[in-house]
Amino acid sequence: MSKSAIRLLAIVVAGLAGLYAAAAGAAELKVVSTEAMRPALQELAPAFEKASKHKLVIAYATDADVEKQVASDDTIDIAIVTKARMDKLIKAARMLTPPASKVLATGASPDLVYVVGSSFFTEQPLAARALVDFLAGPEAKKVYEAKGLKIS
Repeated sequence: MSKSAIRLLAIVVAGLAGLYAAAAGAAELKVVSTEAMRPALQELAPAFEKASKHKLVIAYATDADVEKQVASDDTIDIAIVTKARMDKLIKAARMLTPPASKVLATGASPDLVYVVGSSFFTEQPLAARALVDFLAGPEAKKVYEAKGLKIS
């Protein structure tokens, strides 16, 4: 094999390795959220996906159903529920304690505090943490306020 053929092969292999490494850095995060956060998440999800290159698969349900899904053996990376339900999930060792969980916003009444948290069993801990931080960040808070939620 000539030197130029070896160089070409090395360039092709390096290029393929670079493409594989870039794809391997992107994660798919399974998110379950209470319905009350749907309008805000529909606006925030594309911005997070664009900035991070991670893909979000979001399911919406009642607060009680989100708690049941997280408490089951399903693989869930992120949950968004009320603070009372998050506290129960943390005590049951299903969700990580703060700073892996953060308060997002308050709903129509002071006892409706929505919290985002990373599952104890997430397969993508760094990507999950990035999403928690993004959803608790200042730009996300502007979206919550625009959607009628209060910021604490």
